[in-house]
Amino acid sequence: MKFIVRTLAITAALALGTGLLAPRPVSADGAASTRNIIFGAAAVGGALVIINHNKKVHEKYAEDAARQAQLQSQANDAQSAYVSQKRAYDQEVALVQQYKREVAYQHQVVVAQQRQIDELRSTHSSAFVQPQRPAAGRSGQPMVVSYGWGSF
Repeated sequence: MKFIVRTLAITAALALGTGLLAPRPVSADGAASTRNIIFGAAAVGGALVIINHNKKVHEKYAEDAARQAQLQSQANDAQSAYVSQKRAYDQEVALVQQYKREVAYQHQVVVAQQRQIDELRSTHSSAFVQPQRPAAGRSGQPMVVSYGWGSF
């Protein structure tokens, strides 16, 4: 039933539209012809103005999109630079920590060696002999010095 009603409505609309849109003879006088030329020129001019406006609007949108893309690229570059600098800084911090540990170890070794040297000096102080000054008359002879290992 709906199909029949719909078909009849479409047929009626087509018949009415064909009747109204059928070509009719035109009576063209000079005023109507001039008016039609002016309206046609205005329509063409208006279309050109609208097309030009739309072209400008789309150019502006394209420029805005390009500017936004460039800003995003700069932001990404800045973020990448930040991440890279942070990674380099973290590596420098790790290197400094390693240097600190190495210096602390070397300091411990130096302190332990200094302690050992002090102990050796205190326990073997009698084994070390102080060098003797030559007498005034014996300045040309070599001096014999003993450090506890015997004499040379």
